[in-house]
Amino acid sequence: MPFFIRKRSGKKEEFNIKKLRLSLDKAGADSQLINQIIEKIKKQKPCSTKAIHKLITQMLTKQSPAIAARYNLKRALMELGPAGYPFEQFVAHVFAAQGYKTMTNQIISGKCVDHEIDITATKANKHFMIECKFHNRFGLKTNVKVILSIQARFEDVRTAWEQNPEHKYEFHRAWVVTNTRFTSEAIKYAECMGIKLLGWKHPENQGIGKVIDTVGLHPITALTSLTHQQKRAFIKEGFVLCRDASKHIAFLKSLGFSARQIKKLIKEAETTCFL
Repeated sequence: MPFFIRKRSGKKEEFNIKKLRLSLDKAGADSQLINQIIEKIKKQKPCSTKAIHKLITQMLTKQSPAIAARYNLKRALMELGPAGYPFEQFVAHVFAAQGYKTMTNQIISGKCVDHEIDITATKANKHFMIECKFHNRFGLKTNVKVILSIQARFEDVRTAWEQNPEHKYEFHRAWVVTNTRFTSEAIKYAECMGIKLLGWKHPENQGIGKVIDTVGLHPITALTSLTHQQKRAFIKEGFVLCRDASKHIAFLKSLGFSARQIKKLIKEAETTCFL
């Protein structure tokens, strides 16, 4: 029998088992585990998406921390905050893994004024100006006003680039990356102006979650073996990738990790990135 849950927005809707099954499958859960989770949810009938998420995370973590990490990717991206810079670092790594040469926090001279650009990325003769819009609360979207502002800045920078003999014949384009969603008007305007967008489930079947899985990079915040305080310590040191956990043993020891805990964390990091 179907039951209703309360979303974070306060709106009630029927619990979608098919959607949950698909999400768990994408995270790497096998059919047996998926069925166990669905049966438990049907039995307990949690009243909110938050309660359902907590129940699923507990079951996944017990069975496979790596699968739990993948399932919690959206939340893990949000935990890179509250400031946006760690997300910018993470996005730069994702683009670098796709063959781009990236630089973060660059001051670029436009035709009229200087601009602080989150990321510049180049590949062959393609030159991208990437702006990252980080949100640390569920439900927030990147709207058309943001895209309008970025477009204006990009036009100033592009004009200067095209007047530079070294860049004259390169392909120049703006790219906006967010950890949540874009509004329909933002998407419409970006498509009209030729601005590339990358967000949660956008483009369809090629959103940021899909890209992260494809390149095999996950944020350090996805690791269930780390406490919130430990995640913050890693981020403070500039370590934003889950694979960083296995590369900085001395840092783990400085946080008080035992040899057994380090071994467990490294195993989770490796299986999360290469599952």
